[in-house]
Amino acid sequence: MEFVSMFLLDALVNTLADTLQDHVFQELQKVHRVGDELVKLQKSVSSIQAVLSDAQESEETRNIVKQLLNELRDVAYRANDILDDVATEQQRQQLINYAPVRNFFGPVNLMRLLFQRDVYHKIQSIDEELDKIVKRCPLIALSPRNRSQRTHSSESTPAIPPCVLGRERDKQKIKELLVPFSGRTDSAASVISIFGMPGVGKTTLAQQLFDDETVKKHFELRLWVYVSHDFDLMRIMRCMIESIDGFKCDLTSLNNLQQEVRKKVSRRRYLLVLDNVWQESQEWEKLKSFLYSADEGSKILVTTKSEQVARFMAANSPPYHLEGLSMDDCWSLICQQVLSRNPSATFTHDFSQSHALRRCMGLPMAAKALGERLAREADRSKWEAILTSQSWEFSGAGISITETLSLSYQHLPHYLKPCFEYLSIIPKGFKLERDFIIQLWMAQSFIRPKGTEHMEDVGSDYLDSLRSSSFLQYSHFDHKSRRQRYVMHDVFHEFARHVAAEECSVMEPSTEPSTDLHLSLSARVRHLSVNYEELVRRVPRGGDMYEQVYKCKGLQSLLLIGNSTSRPTMVVPDNLAQRLRSLRTLMLTNSCLTQLPESIGDLSHLRCLQLQNTGIKRLPDSVSRLYNLQTLGLRNCYDLEELPKDMSKLRNLRHLDLHLDGNSQGSNAGGKLRLMPPEIGLLTHLRTLSRFVVSKRHECGLSQLENLNDLRSDLLIERLDLVSSGEDAKNANLWSKEHIHRLELTWNYSDVTEASASSAGYNSRENILKYLRPHNKLKEIGVVGYGGTLLPTWMGDSSLENLETVWISKTYSCQNLPPLGQLPKLKYLFLEEMHGLKHIDCSFCGRNEIRFPKLEKLHLENMSGLQEWLGDHRCALPSLRELTINNCPALQQLTHELPSLTKLVIEASPYFAGLPDFPKLQSLEVKTNDDWIWRSCATISSLPSLTLSGLRRANLPSEISSCHSFIRRLEISYCSQLIFIPDGWLPAFLSHFVIRHCPKLQNLPAELTRLTRLEDLEIEKCEKLEQLPFGLRNMNLLAHLEISDCPGLSWLHGLPRNLQFLSISNCPELSQKLQDQGWFTRRKDLQVWINDSDINEVHKDDATEAWTDWKKYMQTSHKLILWLLAHHSLPPRDWLEYIEDPALRGESGECPPCWVMRGDASRVVRLSDQRHELSEEATEDYRADDAGGRTSLMDIAMVQLYEVEQTQRDGRARVSRTTEAIGWHMHTITDEDVETSG
Repeated sequence: MEFVSMFLLDALVNTLADTLQDHVFQELQKVHRVGDELVKLQKSVSSIQAVLSDAQESEETRNIVKQLLNELRDVAYRANDILDDVATEQQRQQLINYAPVRNFFGPVNLMRLLFQRDVYHKIQSIDEELDKIVKRCPLIALSPRNRSQRTHSSESTPAIPPCVLGRERDKQKIKELLVPFSGRTDSAASVISIFGMPGVGKTTLAQQLFDDETVKKHFELRLWVYVSHDFDLMRIMRCMIESIDGFKCDLTSLNNLQQEVRKKVSRRRYLLVLDNVWQESQEWEKLKSFLYSADEGSKILVTTKSEQVARFMAANSPPYHLEGLSMDDCWSLICQQVLSRNPSATFTHDFSQSHALRRCMGLPMAAKALGERLAREADRSKWEAILTSQSWEFSGAGISITETLSLSYQHLPHYLKPCFEYLSIIPKGFKLERDFIIQLWMAQSFIRPKGTEHMEDVGSDYLDSLRSSSFLQYSHFDHKSRRQRYVMHDVFHEFARHVAAEECSVMEPSTEPSTDLHLSLSARVRHLSVNYEELVRRVPRGGDMYEQVYKCKGLQSLLLIGNSTSRPTMVVPDNLAQRLRSLRTLMLTNSCLTQLPESIGDLSHLRCLQLQNTGIKRLPDSVSRLYNLQTLGLRNCYDLEELPKDMSKLRNLRHLDLHLDGNSQGSNAGGKLRLMPPEIGLLTHLRTLSRFVVSKRHECGLSQLENLNDLRSDLLIERLDLVSSGEDAKNANLWSKEHIHRLELTWNYSDVTEASASSAGYNSRENILKYLRPHNKLKEIGVVGYGGTLLPTWMGDSSLENLETVWISKTYSCQNLPPLGQLPKLKYLFLEEMHGLKHIDCSFCGRNEIRFPKLEKLHLENMSGLQEWLGDHRCALPSLRELTINNCPALQQLTHELPSLTKLVIEASPYFAGLPDFPKLQSLEVKTNDDWIWRSCATISSLPSLTLSGLRRANLPSEISSCHSFIRRLEISYCSQLIFIPDGWLPAFLSHFVIRHCPKLQNLPAELTRLTRLEDLEIEKCEKLEQLPFGLRNMNLLAHLEISDCPGLSWLHGLPRNLQFLSISNCPELSQKLQDQGWFTRRKDLQVWINDSDINEVHKDDATEAWTDWKKYMQTSHKLILWLLAHHSLPPRDWLEYIEDPALRGESGECPPCWVMRGDASRVVRLSDQRHELSEEATEDYRADDAGGRTSLMDIAMVQLYEVEQTQRDGRARVSRTTEAIGWHMHTITDEDVETSG
C-alpha cells in the first residue's frame, strides 16, 4: 500500500488560511494591487483546502496525484515564508520605533513603496502557481472517491482464539474480575475495560476469556459485538439479539430494539464483550441504561486501544493496561509461527533472535507477522535482510502490520496526524521530554489554539491524546531535570517514517562505511535529524559536510544531535542562515559547540533554538533579531556567561530554559551566568524562565519579575544577596505567580557570611525574604545561603496548603525554624548546614491539633550546633517513615514519638544515643558512630535490615543480639579496624550479606555456611581475607556471589550447585584456580563476570594465550560479561560465538576493535564507566536512555539491565544483580542514561 501523507501539508495550508486572517494582512489588503493579490491568495488557499480534504479520502494515491501534491507542497511552503516575512517586518518596525503599522502601509514613503513592490511580486507569483494547480484538479478527478467501505464484522461469537503465549497472568487477573472467587456479585452489570496499543493482543485475550470453561459456566448468556470506530447503538443491539437467537434480526426501530434487548437479558446473568471500541460516545449511556436490568453479576468487557475511552467506558473501576509480551514469550511466538510451516527448522541464539526481538518489542501481532515471514523464506541467509528491513509490509495470520496501524492512524483527529508524523524525525528509541515535544509542534504551527487557549495547554492535550491512542508511550520521570519523558514504540516509529517519508528524514549511523550522505536525502525533505558524528563520518574527505544538508533547500527543521558522553566538537558555518533561510527549528545539542555565527540572526523564521548540553559561552547579539523565536533552550550550558543585551525585543519568546541539572536536593544553582539581559520583564509571554540571576543594575534587577505572571513550573532566583531592600523584593511580585510550583531562593553564602556581621545586615536580609512570599499553590521551596537569623513566619503558614517539599541549606546564622508542622501537605523536609541552630522545640511543630500530618522523610545533615530536639506527645510525627541524622556531632537526644518510622540512618553523630522504641522500624544504618548508639539497641524488637559502616572498633557490637532473629539483610562496610567476626554473631536467617572495605578482616566465621537461607553474598576490598569457610558448596539457596578486590583470596572449596551469578574481579589467583577446577564447563546456566586485569595478571606477556585458555572453558556457557579496563585485551572475534548474551563493560573514550563496530555489534553492548551521583529515587529501576551515543555501536539488540548501587566512598558504580534483558535500539549507555523509569 502506497501512502502519500498530506497532513503535514494540510497543517501548513491551514496555517496559511489563519495567517491571512491576521490584522496585519487585513490592513495590507487596503493597499492597491497588493490587496487584490491577497484576495486571490485567500481564494486559492480555500480551494486548496477543499482539494486536500478530497485527497484525504483516498488511502492510496496515484502517481499523478502524488506529483500534484508535491508541487502544491513546494508552493505552500514558499507562500508561508512570504507571509511570515510580512508579519516579521511588522514586528521589526514596531520594535525600532517606526510609525505604527497602519501608517507604515499608509502614507507614501520610499520604504513603503519598496516593501509593497516586493510583496506584490512574490504574492503574484504564488497566486499564479496555485491557480494552475487548482485548475488541474478536475482533470485528474481529484474528488472524494467512493471507497469500498470496510465491513465491520457483527458476528455474535468471536473467531476461534489462537494459542496464547505469555498471557496466563493477565487472563487470571481479569478472570477474577469476571468471576469473583469470593462469591460476591455486583448488584448491577459492571464494566471491565482492557486497553493497550494496536497489536498487543487485547482481542485475543478477550477471546480466551470468552471461551474459558469457568466463564462459560458462570454466565448464562455470552455475547460478542465488534464495535470499531462507529458506536452505532442500533447495530450493536442487533448484534446482541443475533448473538442470543442465532439468526438475523430485522428490527429497524430503536424502541423495538431496546425492548427486545431488555427482554432477552432481563434476569439473566450475561457477559457482553464490546470489542475494539474506538471512541467515546453518548450512546454508551443509553446502552447501559437497559443493560443494567440483567441479573446480578453480569459483566461488560470492553477492549480499546485508547486509555481515555477505557476510562470513559468503565468510569467506576480502573482500566486494565495490557502491556507487551516478555522477550521469552515473544521469541517463543516467533518460533511457533516458523515451526508451524517448517517443523524441521532449527534456531540458535544469535543475530536472528536479537534482531527479531528488537523489531517486535513485545507486540504479539508483530511477532506473528515476523514469524510467518521468516517461515516463508527457506533461505536463512536472507533472514538478516528481513530482520533489518525498515518495512512492516509483510503480513502475519492475514494481518498487515502497516494496514492495521494505518487504520488507527486514519481515525486520529486531523490535527494530531501532522504531530505524529513530525516525530518520525526523532531517532528511534530517543526519550523526549514532554515540553520539548510540544515546543517542536509549536515551532511548526501544528498547534491551533482557539480564543484564549494557550498553545502549550492545547499541545499538552494533543500529546495526551496520542498517548491515550498508544501512538506515544510514557517512559519515565527524569529526576535530574524533573521532566516527564516519552518514547515512541519502534513499530509506530517505523510507521511514522513510512507515512511521512516525503518530508521527514532521519540519518542514523550506518554500518556501511562508504555510503555518501547525499544518497540518503531528498531535496523535498523539510524536517531532518542527523547524528552529528555520523554527518562528519559520511562526508567525503575534504568535503563540506554542511553542503550535503544544504541540498534540502526548503528545510524547516534541522536537528544535529551530538553524543552526550563524548560531546564532539561542533562548528556552525557562517552561511547556514543564508542557505537554510526557512528554518523554524534548529537543534544543536550534546556537543562542544562554543559559539554561533553572527549570521544566525538572519534566520527570521526561527521559532525554536535548542543548544542544550553544549559549551556555548555567549550568544551573538544578532539573536535579538529572531523576532519569531518562541523557545530558546540553554539547558545544562554550564559555561554560558551572558545573554544578548537586546533580548527584550524577542516579544514572542515563551520559553527561556536555563536549567542546570541539580544536586541531591534538586538545587540547580551554579554556572557562570552572572546577570539577566536588561528589561527582560518586557517578555510578558514567558512561561519558562528556570533561572533568574539578580544584578545590582535596576534594569537587570529583581523587579524585572514583576509582570512575568505567566511563569510556570520551576524558578530559581540566584544572588539575592545583591538585592538592596525589601521594596525590591516586594516588587518581584512572587505571590501573584500562581503557576510556579517549585521555587528556589539562593544567596551567595560566602558574601552573606561576610556581610552579615552587623544587625543591620541581618535585618535587611530578613526583610527581603519576608517579601518573597510565593503563591499558595507552590509545591516545593528551597532557601539556600540565607544570611538572616530568623526565617519568615510565612514559611510555616498553613495557607501554603500545597507545599510538599522544603529544603533549607547553608543558613549559617539562622537560629530558629518557622512552625513547619502547620503545613498540611508537607512530605519531605531537608535541613542542612544550619550551624546557628542549637535547639528544636515544640514551636517548630506549630499549634495545629495534628502536627506534620503528612511528613514522610526528614533529613538533618551537617548541623554542627544542634544539641537537642525536644518534643512531647503533641509533637509526634505520625507519618514519618525515614529519618536521617548525618554529621550532627552535638545532638544527643530525640524525644519525639515516631510510630511509623521504617528507616533510620545515623552517621557521624557520636553522642546521639536516644533511640526510642520504633515499632515499625525495618532498616537501621549506623555509620561512623561511637558506642553510645548501642545502649538503646536493646529496645529494638524487630529489625529486618541492618547496615554498620565506619565503626572504629575491632569487634562487632553484641547489643544488637536482641533483634538477631529478625535481620534478613546485613551490610558491614568501611570498618577499618575489624579483624574477625566471631562465631554466633551472624543472624541465623540472613538472606543477603554484604561485607566490603574491611582491610584487616582475616576470615569469615564457619557459621556462614550454616546460613541455610542465604541467597546473596557480596565481598569487596577485604585484602587480608584468604579463604571462605569450607562447605560453601552446600549452601543450596545461594544464587548470587560477588567477590572483588580480595587479592589474598585463593580458594573457594567449590561453588554452590544453584549459583546463577558469579562475579570475580581483581582476584587473579582465585580466577585462575576456578578455571583449573573446570567450574565453567559444568555450569551451563551460570552468568559470569570476568575482569581482564585478572587475565592479564596471570598471562602478563600474552593476552591471546589468556583468551585461548578461557575459550575452552566457556564453550558450554551461555551468559558472559567482560569487565574490560582496556579494549586492547579484547578476545578474538570468534571467541564470542559460544556465548549467547555477551556484554562489554569498559571505560568511555576507548573504541572497540572494528569487528565490534561492524557485524557483531548487534551482540555487544558497551557500558561507559563514568562515575554517577545517583539520587535515592534513582536507585530503584534503571533503563538505558537512547540519547545519542558512539556511532560505531549501533543496532544493539540485547541489553542487560542492572540495578546499580552507588558506593559514595569511592564513586564506583557497582553492579549488584542482573534484573532483566530487553530488546532495545540504543547507542552507548552513559551516565545520562542511568535514570529512574518513573
